[in-house]
Amino acid sequence: MYEIGILGVGKMGGSILEGMLTNDLYSKKDMLLMVHSKDKFEDYKEDGFNVTFDPVDLFYSCKTIIIAIKPQMFKEVLNCCDKYDFDRRSIISIAAGVKIEQLEKYFKNATIIRAMPNTPALISSAVTTVCFNKDNEYVTSAINIFNSIGKTYKVTEEEMDTTLPLNGSMPAYAYLFMKAFIDAAVKAGIDPEIAKGLCANSVISSAKMVLSTSETIETLIDNVCSKGGTTIAGLDKLREENFEKAIYDCYDACVKRSIELGK
Repeated sequence: MYEIGILGVGKMGGSILEGMLTNDLYSKKDMLLMVHSKDKFEDYKEDGFNVTFDPVDLFYSCKTIIIAIKPQMFKEVLNCCDKYDFDRRSIISIAAGVKIEQLEKYFKNATIIRAMPNTPALISSAVTTVCFNKDNEYVTSAINIFNSIGKTYKVTEEEMDTTLPLNGSMPAYAYLFMKAFIDAAVKAGIDPEIAKGLCANSVISSAKMVLSTSETIETLIDNVCSKGGTTIAGLDKLREENFEKAIYDCYDACVKRSIELGK
């Protein structure tokens, strides 16, 4: 039996695969990959992987299965797996909105792990939340897998919805924040590449400050400001325009939609 199988090797599945190999979590001979494309099949086969077109091969012969297909493909692909007993095996799903209870209907007796990595997985900088129905060695292995592409946090299943704005959706919100500043700088005559570099690197270094100090974020804000200075002038304008309320509303809308999709 293979140690691990990946059902769908697209961008996210491929990033997870690369992270596992880079960190020596599994060897190629321990893996079975399910792909849809003939070209991918040939490429992975030539590279020394075990490859299949049939998901049943994974359901039958893998101790752990990472499901990295789109949620709308679930019923079509997984309807054939309910005849198998997944006792002492694990299922890792990265499909947004597909609950543990739903997965348990497909995978009888399995350890079910839901994971929500975000798109920086593509550069091995994902922030992933995980929840599970049983706490055992398979959960430890899953956390090691997602740590191979970034940082991983255990949460409850209910918190998968309420943390979504902080990791799954956060890249888009951060990109929009940076885009607005970069566009304003370019309009003011700054070279676009310089504007992008200044903004993105300042966001990176500010985030590192938040993680590396015991000071509160409020204190960090105060440390940048001086009375009557440039920073406070900008902050006053953001507050005047209800910037924080817009963020709260964004957070609530994201969580509400995640809950709706889960139903």
